[in-house]
Amino acid sequence: METYRKVLTVGLILLAGLVAGVLLTESNVVGSAPSGLPASQRIATTTVVGPDFATTIFASKASCASRVVSTTDGTNQEILIVFGTPTNGDIATPTAIVGHAQTGSTTVAYDSGIYGCGAWKGYATASTTLLVSELY
Repeated sequence: METYRKVLTVGLILLAGLVAGVLLTESNVVGSAPSGLPASQRIATTTVVGPDFATTIFASKASCASRVVSTTDGTNQEILIVFGTPTNGDIATPTAIVGHAQTGSTTVAYDSGIYGCGAWKGYATASTTLLVSELY
């Protein structure tokens, strides 16, 4: 009977330690915000993209939850975006005909679980001001 109590006591202590470890462990999110939890805005700024050269819209980050790009400066100018620095393929810089298109006068929230947190570059055939936000 005494051995049974010792085994049960040790088992309960180990179980309590395991539960405490799980509850106290911090989550290191490298992609989108965890399901059911909010993201908070950390950066909001304006950036001008245009035809002279590809402009960095977002710097590369180790983690983020979402990135938001608004093309709402009244020019109705489409922009082209390259998400991150590709490690495979030949499209690293957007041009007038290369990149992922976002139409003018729109706001798009790009989930980092899909689009990543790398350096993004943008291009437009005419100068346009973007409002960009980064959420963590």
